[in-house]
Amino acid sequence: MIVTISNEYGAGALAIAQRVADTLGYEYVDQELPVVVAKRLRVAPETVEANEDAERSLGERLLTSLERATPELAEASAAEPFDEELFRAVQDAVHDYASRGDAVIVGRGAAAILGVRDDVMSVFMHAPRAWRVAHVVDTMHVRKELAEAEIDRVDRARVAYMRERYGRTFGDAREYDLCIDTSRFGVTQSAAMIVAAVRARGA
Repeated sequence: MIVTISNEYGAGALAIAQRVADTLGYEYVDQELPVVVAKRLRVAPETVEANEDAERSLGERLLTSLERATPELAEASAAEPFDEELFRAVQDAVHDYASRGDAVIVGRGAAAILGVRDDVMSVFMHAPRAWRVAHVVDTMHVRKELAEAEIDRVDRARVAYMRERYGRTFGDAREYDLCIDTSRFGVTQSAAMIVAAVRARGA
């Protein structure tokens, strides 16, 4: 089974996704993907990451460490034609990981890339903006104003990216198998729900 994790920025998805992978014994795909993409493009991984982080402040780069290699951010900052190459390379890498089976893939439009399949469980994690701001402030130790600006920027970028690249409405519950408000359930319960859903699908 492949679990794709889509989320609103600052919703705490990475900790949940990691716990899901650990519980199920699945491969956790997050930081590994820039390396795969870099090999496809025949550049250094640092080049992929630098391309994504172009023209961003130190505080913004720290916030981005919550989720690396998100193509919607690269879309807004990459210079032509690298962004198109990156877009295709990310798609190829997601398909490669999915072909191996038993993986949790975080972000990168994986749900849209893989589409509706019996072996794919697509999950969307969300939380109220105020909760996400507080979560980013607490976990990244940045000023509230910076957290608010970054959350709003990434939210806008993701909405535009999914609409323009895949014709989807970001966060539309109809596009996912399971939607979770992480502010209400936290890491443990959110992960448990996803694990239960995966096991039920495989039953």
